[in-house]
Parts: sequence; C-alpha cells; structure tokens
Amino acid sequence: MTAREIVRMVLVLTIVTGIWGGLLSLVKIATEDQIQYQRITNIKAPALKRALTVEYDNDPIKDRKTIVIGTDSKGKPIERAVFPAKQKGKIVAVGFEAYGGGYEGDIGVMLTILVEEDTLGSIAITTHTETPGVGTIAFQNDTFMNQFKNRSLNTNLSPGGGNVDAVTGATYTSDGVAKAVQQGIEIYKKHKEDIL
Repeated sequence: MTAREIVRMVLVLTIVTGIWGGLLSLVKIATEDQIQYQRITNIKAPALKRALTVEYDNDPIKDRKTIVIGTDSKGKPIERAVFPAKQKGKIVAVGFEAYGGGYEGDIGVMLTILVEEDTLGSIAITTHTETPGVGTIAFQNDTFMNQFKNRSLNTNLSPGGGNVDAVTGATYTSDGVAKAVQQGIEIYKKHKEDIL
C-alpha cells in the first residue's frame, strides 16, 4: 500500500465519520425536546402527582418552567424544572426535584411547597440507586415518608436535626431523603421570586 492510498483511505474515513457524526448530532438536537418530555412524563410526573396534596385545575407539566439555581464546578448553570399547581389561575403549590446522597448514590426527591401556607406539602421519590429490600425500605415506610408532610419551611429536616427519625437498617437512605428535602427547601427560599 502506497502513502497516497493510505492518505486517500484516511481522508475517506474522516469524511464518512464526519458526515455520520454530524447526522447523529442533528438527530440528538431534533429529538432533545421529546426525550426531555418523556423523562418528565415517565419519571417526574408520577412523583409530582403523589406529592401534590392540593386541588389544582391546570397541567403542572405543561406549565412548567426552568430556573437556574447555581453553577457546577465547570461554571455551567444548574437548572431545575418547577411545576406550578394552579387553581383559578393562582399558584397554590409548586413542585420541583432536589437530590441528596444515599448509600449507593443520589436520591431524587420531588417535593411540593404549599405557597399560601409557606409549608412543605409532601414528598415522593423520583430516582435512586439504593439496594432493593434494604435501602428502599425507607421509601416504602409510610411513617418515615409522612414525617415530611405539612412541615414549616423553618423546620430543620436535615439528618441530625432532630426532627426526622431515620428508618432502622436504611439510615443512609433516610439521611439522603432528608438531605434532599432540606436542599429543596433551601432552593425554594433562595429562588422564591424566580419560582413564583
């Protein structure tokens, strides 16, 4: 094989991979909104419905908006989707997701804030990687999950704060849920104007 044939082969492969890479990028861009909608519909919407404890007459998924809550270590904005629940056009509650570290990784918690009362409405788990039958017993324990209902936003719900009892055998998971809820409350307090 001559040097000329090698150069031609490299050039042809470069062009072919460039074309296919470009096409894949276009497909990703074209389907990004649909992928995001499917994530919301299949993961966040069921948790939002469980966490919303008030009557509402709108579609919080359609009325969602995105807020920036900070930046990551690379300086990129960290965004959260906020789901407003309205009654007669007035926001009565908002739902959004927060995260706390459990035993196996981050636990996603959908929490709702009752706007008029300025209280935590309820919570529901969106995502986790906890061990089934061990860590997940915290999510299935109604006594544990109900500890977060209708709490004042000034209550310290973080682990060790004395206001949340962990589930025996699932302490790390319980702490992860409590961290996520406390983080969500702090996000709401800090970004209340953007959220509402």
